[in-house]
Amino acid sequence: EIFVDQTPFYAESGGQVGDTGTIVTETGSAEVIDTTFALPNLRRHTARLLSGTITPGQPATTAIDVERRNSIRRNHTATHLVHHALREVLGQHVKQAGSLVAPDRLRFDFSHYAPISAEEITRIEDLANGETLANTPVRAFETSKDEAEGLGAIAFFGEKYGDVVRVLEAGSSVELCGGTHVSATGDIGTIKIVSEGSIGSNLRRIE
Repeated sequence: EIFVDQTPFYAESGGQVGDTGTIVTETGSAEVIDTTFALPNLRRHTARLLSGTITPGQPATTAIDVERRNSIRRNHTATHLVHHALREVLGQHVKQAGSLVAPDRLRFDFSHYAPISAEEITRIEDLANGETLANTPVRAFETSKDEAEGLGAIAFFGEKYGDVVRVLEAGSSVELCGGTHVSATGDIGTIKIVSEGSIGSNLRRIE
């Protein structure tokens, strides 16, 4: 495990997986295979030594896997667009109940009382992809919790919020989120729902 005083690595949080990459010093290099929180605001880089040795107090160069991060960002912003589309098509009772944002896919769990029909899935995809085709800028900013609520921001499942919150505006979606995101909705590409099913009483999951 490696700890540094400053890091560009995103630690697993709010459903988004942790970054990978490299940490290099004058005497050695390591491959970071995961990033998690050891304590609040303290990121733990789980690493595999590639060469030499790394010792405490050394200056280090840190670099995330940018291509992987970009894939994660696309899927994370897509999660917001899908959540908004689900609420538009199925109803405002839909609330997120969990998620996974990875480089290769997104998974979204939500409250709903019935299977989603093929027609509804098509409408959800059309709404979400309409947002990506519009290619609107994605904006993240910090504000007070009260101001965010006034903007209609939705809190994502499993995240803790203080008095100052981070709002993410992506197309028609306005949510509280501390994750990494694209700069415009068009960066996402095409959103396709490949599966939908039940994971419990009044809980559904889409991939």
